[in-house]
Parts: sequence; C-alpha cells; structure tokens
Amino acid sequence: MSSSQHTAGSEGRILAGNEGGVATVTISSPSRRNAFTMAMLQDFRRAVEAQLADPACHVLVLRGAGGFFCAGGDINDFRAMLHLDSLARLHTFRVMIENWVNPVILALRAAHQPVVAVVQGACAGYGLSLALASDCVIASDDAVLSTAYAGIALPCDGGQSLLLTRAIGERRARELMWSARRVDAHEARTLGLVEQVVPAAELDAAVQVHVARLAGGPRHALGEIKRLLAGPAEVLAMQLAAEAQAFARCAATMDFVEGVTAFAERRPPVFRGR
Repeated sequence: MSSSQHTAGSEGRILAGNEGGVATVTISSPSRRNAFTMAMLQDFRRAVEAQLADPACHVLVLRGAGGFFCAGGDINDFRAMLHLDSLARLHTFRVMIENWVNPVILALRAAHQPVVAVVQGACAGYGLSLALASDCVIASDDAVLSTAYAGIALPCDGGQSLLLTRAIGERRARELMWSARRVDAHEARTLGLVEQVVPAAELDAAVQVHVARLAGGPRHALGEIKRLLAGPAEVLAMQLAAEAQAFARCAATMDFVEGVTAFAERRPPVFRGR
C-alpha cells in the first residue's frame, strides 16, 4: 500500500493505501475484534476522507484485520467514561459522534466512488453502520452481524436507524435494533444486509473480482447511479443529528452505566429504566 496511518501503540491502528486505483482502509485492532477507540475514530475519519479525496481512488474498500470487521466501539473507552456525571457523558458522546462518526457516514454516502465493505467475523454497532453505509457488502460465511447498541442501553449511531430501515424495512429493523440479536451471514443475505456470502477461504478472491469489475466500469455512470439511489443528503444529515442527540441522552442514563458494567463483567444487565 502506498501509505499508512497509525494510532499510538502496537494495537489500534488504521491502515490506508491505494493499489491500482483501489483504495483500502483497514481497521486493525484484532485483539479487540477491531473495536474503535476514540483515537482510532479520529484516524479513521482522516483516512477515509483522504482516500476519497484522492483522484487516484476509483473504489474504496473497508475491511478489518485478523478475521474481524469491526465490533463497534471499544467497551474499555465506554467504561472509562462512567465516572463522569450524566451531563458530562451526554456532552462527550454527542461531540464524539458529531465530530468523528457522522462525517464518515456522510462522506461514504456522498462519495462518487463505490464503497465495498468486506465483512468477516464480528460486525456490530458502528461496524454494522459502516457496512450499511457502503454500497455493497461481501461477507464470509463466518460473519456475525448485530446492531448491538440496545445491549448496553443505547439506541444507535452512524445512520443505522435510516440505513437499516432502507435495507430491510421498518419492522425488521425495529426487531433487530430492539433485540440486538446476532445474525449469521446467511440470514444477513436473506434479509438483504449483504450482497454476497462466500467461504472465508475464498473471501479475498471474491472481493478482488468484484472490486476489479467496479474499478474497470463506467465510473461516471456508477457515481451518478449511486447519487440517485442515495436520495437527498439532507435526509441522512438530519437523521445523523437526531441519532447523536438520542445516543447522548441515553449515555447519560443509569441504564447505560449498568449495560456497560454488565458487558464488562460478562453478566446479563438489569435495566431499571432510569
């Protein structure tokens, strides 16, 4: 790859580069199933925007390292915020989403380039939002998808409420978001969350074929088709803003404290609606 970007430490890196017009941004924190730390969110936004702004980028591929796509936000970062009072948590999460999450989703949807998500292993929370914001998703047969948020008393972010509803309909979206249950790759294909499911050993080859077809296609026409299908950008922007506010309000609750604590302690949460 032609370039790379790193956060501090041997874990938690965002890698980016371009080979032959195919740009790739890789989330690399395998020991945490590629969950995003706050620092990684910032580097990820910079990497995505830099690749999309490069005239040499004809297709953007999003993927994770070590057999996982992305498990969402790093629970350790969430735990580190539990000592804050409710107003401080509300402000911190709202700013985080507005500055580092929402701009990525808007950039992916507004880009003229096709965006391909390569999903294997865990794909949850913001990871699922990134897959939904992509133009096509190729999954390995060991992929497991989940909205995840309700498990720690959060609603969603990354445009998930809008993009998931567009993909599978309101009733199915509500069921997945309320239950936060896991969806295997084949159910995801049936629901319409992914376009293609292949054996894990064949994933890279399948991605290469698909990406080569896109990169060699009529780029201007593909970009116009993408724009027309996406609809007005203002609708997504408004929903992202609403999600940031809802996420922040829920992060200020005691149910969020309980959800994060229970997740870290590997026990079922006991929510009390406060």
